[in-house]
Amino acid sequence: MRVTDRSRVGMMVLAQSRASSRLDQASRVAVNGQRVTKPSDDPAAYGSMIRKNYAVALLDQHSQIATRAQGELEIAQTSLTECVDLLSRARQAAIAGANTTADAHARGLLGDEVKLIRDSLMTLANTRYANKYLFGGTRTDTAPFDPATGAFVGNDQTVRVPVLEGVATPANISGATTFTAAGGRDIFADLDALVQALYSDDQAAIRAAIDPLEAGHRQIVRAQVEAGFGAERFRTAVDVIASTRTAIAEQLQQEIEGDPAAQLTEFTLARTAYERSVAVTKQLLSIASSS
Repeated sequence: MRVTDRSRVGMMVLAQSRASSRLDQASRVAVNGQRVTKPSDDPAAYGSMIRKNYAVALLDQHSQIATRAQGELEIAQTSLTECVDLLSRARQAAIAGANTTADAHARGLLGDEVKLIRDSLMTLANTRYANKYLFGGTRTDTAPFDPATGAFVGNDQTVRVPVLEGVATPANISGATTFTAAGGRDIFADLDALVQALYSDDQAAIRAAIDPLEAGHRQIVRAQVEAGFGAERFRTAVDVIASTRTAIAEQLQQEIEGDPAAQLTEFTLARTAYERSVAVTKQLLSIASSS
């Protein structure tokens, strides 16, 4: 084999190697739909892919947290709705007890009813969801109200949940301002006073309990509305996060996946070039061996 022939064969072998690499790359892209899977494929696109994948993972984490906070506020709202109904019943019992036609026996029965209302309200004030007490501030591992005394043993701190980078939204309803004098009326003290007045057949004390119960009713309604608005804020945040995630995912797809039609064309061209390179190399080797 002459030196010129060796040179030609060497060049064709190199060309075939390049054609093989091109075909391998085109085949991989055509199979998995991704043109960038490692830094050498496209350093800039690969770096962008890493950053966007991190952003998507962070958004997924925020979405999970916001969804959980939304659920907690919805449970709180439901509990407070029941509290509103209970306070209405307690006020109606007070009005019935203040009626001059009621006797001591009837007022005693009303006292039993209000006591049950008070116990039901206590259960709701100590609502627990996913191993967290909802009305204890940041002290979520302990029941915020003492069932026997009605004393508040939680704290009045706000729980803030990050929904986007640098954005944290309040995610709890204050048990202190909802049920205690911190919000205007001590609901449990007012109910206890009404129970005592009914059992004692004290008409004056029963009448005196009506307005505080009305004020307590408005107090819990405010908390109920706040819980509803809070849940809606997180619902909106989840939607915004989902939209942002979709936009980033679409950008990522365009950067690392490219155009399917162009990928198929590249695969076809790469295969044709490889097959032509193999054929030419075989021809040159045949010519060289016969020389």
